[in-house]
Amino acid sequence: MRVPKILTLGVVLLGFSFQLSAISPDQTNMGHALRDNRYFIEFINISVSNFGTEKNVKQFKEAVQHNFNANLWYLQSDYTRAYLEIRRSQELLRDLYVDLLQNRYLEDARVLLDISAPQIIQAKDKHAEHMLRLGYRDIEAARIYQMKGYNYNKLLYSNKIRYYIDGIKRARRAKRFAFLALIESKTPYEDKKEYQRQTLDDYLQGAEKEDTSDYERVLNTMTNMLNRRLFEDSYNFILHHNDNYGLIAREKKNLLKETTGELHTDDVAGRIKPQSSEKETKETTPGAN
Repeated sequence: MRVPKILTLGVVLLGFSFQLSAISPDQTNMGHALRDNRYFIEFINISVSNFGTEKNVKQFKEAVQHNFNANLWYLQSDYTRAYLEIRRSQELLRDLYVDLLQNRYLEDARVLLDISAPQIIQAKDKHAEHMLRLGYRDIEAARIYQMKGYNYNKLLYSNKIRYYIDGIKRARRAKRFAFLALIESKTPYEDKKEYQRQTLDDYLQGAEKEDTSDYERVLNTMTNMLNRRLFEDSYNFILHHNDNYGLIAREKKNLLKETTGELHTDDVAGRIKPQSSEKETKETTPGAN
């Protein structure tokens, strides 16, 4: 039986109208989008504050401004304009994330592991070699997340950013393994816990007194070894150590805090005409210079 063309057209138009209503910005989905974007900004704030170039800082500040505009439109119940501002913010964040992941985190993790490798291999410490192997494994995992994000639908910014976040987390872990491997290779066997003899009472008392965080333990050990010149700080180890644990180094500025004081309402007040969002920017191809 042949279906009339007008009936087919009606079904298509009906389905299209349902699709539009499903993606139409409203209070609920815009609330989720604003919360997600806030997380994206707070996460990358640490990276930009520690390692960002002038271009990165500019992109970050523009993304924060658009996010601020989106919040203002949301409070005025103008969800369409709030959605457009979120899109502009995430477009900038997408490019910022992929730049820092590719040109800082992957590169820095590789350099730190390569710096540690000669001393570790020479020391013939199996534990240190195992940590080094785990570090190189995490670099490859971070690279895979980068490629997944790059190959994802170019219009789904938030999904791409989540892949880049996973990539940065893996690259940070690779750098942590680089430091742990270097420390392990420079620690004499008699000072390592697994080679020390202790009674059950000593073990239980030590467990009760263990209140030092992993961050502080590694930092104290690394600082002690640097002061004793057991290895050279050839790549600003302390800066990377702080970033690995999601902290902004003392000598760096908190860009999000600084940018918050520079926000303005000109865009929302109508004194500045918003830029068109029809033209999409292109991500940097992974591996391209």
